[in-house]
Amino acid sequence: MPQLRFHGVTPARLAPVSRALIDQLSEATATARDEFTLECITTQYVFDGQLVDAFPFVEVLWFERGQKVRDLCAQSIAQAMNEAGYPEAESFFIALEPSGYYIAGKPLAQDGSSDSA
Repeated sequence: MPQLRFHGVTPARLAPVSRALIDQLSEATATARDEFTLECITTQYVFDGQLVDAFPFVEVLWFERGQKVRDLCAQSIAQAMNEAGYPEAESFFIALEPSGYYIAGKPLAQDGSSDSA
């Protein structure tokens, strides 16, 4: 788990930089490489009745790791996007709560608000 969702980014341009990106993110977050998911979401933008070029941005869904780690990850993402030919890419982080993340129907962590049976 962290999941990175790339919008306006083609798989062909992301693939060559993906290994180095995951290496950097893995080191910054102290998370195993195989815990990361990179997903390219097909994006079409419409403005004033016309199809327009997609603006690249990256959503990062993860468990919060603090400002310092977030800054390191944002820098790694920006570097990878620049190397992939997207110098203006943006990224944003969405913090997930372990109690709201389920594996095989069970929450990763209890938040104390639910009754146990």
